[in-house]
Amino acid sequence: MPLCAVFKANRPILKQLAPNKNGNNLLGIVLGFLLGFGLNGFCIFMSVLTGKIHLYFNEFNPVLFFVFLFFVAVQSGAEEIVTRVYFYQKLRRRYKSPLVAIIGNALLFTCLHLFNDGITVVSVLEIFASGIAFSLLVYYYDSVWSAIMFHTAWNFTQNILFGLPNSGLVSEYSLFKLDAASAQNGVFYNVGFGVEGSVGSVITLILFITVVIIINRGKPEKNNVWENFPPPKRRRKSKKEIRV
Repeated sequence: MPLCAVFKANRPILKQLAPNKNGNNLLGIVLGFLLGFGLNGFCIFMSVLTGKIHLYFNEFNPVLFFVFLFFVAVQSGAEEIVTRVYFYQKLRRRYKSPLVAIIGNALLFTCLHLFNDGITVVSVLEIFASGIAFSLLVYYYDSVWSAIMFHTAWNFTQNILFGLPNSGLVSEYSLFKLDAASAQNGVFYNVGFGVEGSVGSVITLILFITVVIIINRGKPEKNNVWENFPPPKRRRKSKKEIRV
């Protein structure tokens, strides 16, 4: 983001992080957190209900609990700033169709996770779907803050609250712990990758995306920061370059 401050052409991107009356506000933060907790919690609940995983209480250490919450927010926020702020807006300015920005940044987000432990085809689809879901919060609600908190709550719920793998990684501290020896693959859980490697998680995110699109059917983009800016100039190739 320092590049946005240095280069004048990129400075409008910084507005996406500023408070606004649309979604970058307290309500947006709360709703984003509730979405992340609710959707991930639903997948975990279904895994427990179907007997695929068993959880037991570990300990509540208030210092570690909130320190981990802070660092999960920083890590999730950094990913969102790279994908849903910088890359999304660069694509949004360059291409007329917003689908390029929505799908393009979701693809980048997916690529950033391709080398995670236990990655599978299903988990790749899940990560891509989550990237689309986060992007729609930016497109329809002008709320990067909601996307950041959605992402934060999703990771924090599975990793720190319930001790499940987060993109294949398990935290040393968590409020609950997983009985790993009895864990089984199921509709909402994958032994190697956790909730994110399950078909159920993919379906849950697709349903969320569908609901968001239906609710906002016919509505335009909430805020196009490039509306009053000319598109970037594309350098024309010389005749000599074309011949070569």
